[in-house]
Amino acid sequence: MDATPAPWPETGGAAGAAPGPSGAAGDFVVVEDSGEFDYYRSREDLLADLEYVGEAPCIIDRNATSYRLELDQNRHLQMGPPLGPVEFHWLRQALADAREVHPEKHRLQRADAVGLTELVAGLFETLQLERGTDAELGLWGLEIDGLSTRRNELADVDRLLAGNEQLDTVRVTDPFGHLYRPVWHPKHRHVGHAGFLSYVEIPARRTRGQ
Repeated sequence: MDATPAPWPETGGAAGAAPGPSGAAGDFVVVEDSGEFDYYRSREDLLADLEYVGEAPCIIDRNATSYRLELDQNRHLQMGPPLGPVEFHWLRQALADAREVHPEKHRLQRADAVGLTELVAGLFETLQLERGTDAELGLWGLEIDGLSTRRNELADVDRLLAGNEQLDTVRVTDPFGHLYRPVWHPKHRHVGHAGFLSYVEIPARRTRGQ
């Protein structure tokens, strides 16, 4: 992954970070040193899963504030102070790179975000839905040949559409109200997946004057 520019603005990097509490409440998105993205429901879950400081070059909360890992006085991992907003262009490119390398892990293909707030909100939503971490997010809606049905999770949608050769007539709505068209990606001998469905967002039509 191209790490230029840095995940945070130059004025908010580690050297210039204002003192603050180590970490924050709530859930987080992590960009790992491998370039992959992951979602954690809490700071405790994040720290329990990660093993070394450089494993998470960028940690993001729902306010788009970035953090890094550091060691406390006992050499245990902790979240460092806030570093300011994550850099929009860096984050957008990092996500594009992750989708290209592992498309089977990023199956909800949202339309391009117009700003940092929309990009970060979409990241949290899609990672939660793809990982199946929150059943309480709501129901998925499907339109198949004019018939409507609902499912609890993305995995349930996958099972319903498995083997369907007429995906052009199918529309899927996620619990956040985003509309998608499903696309089947067949197994490829040079890629480590057995075939998968992705869901490409159909952007909402803008009314004249917007």
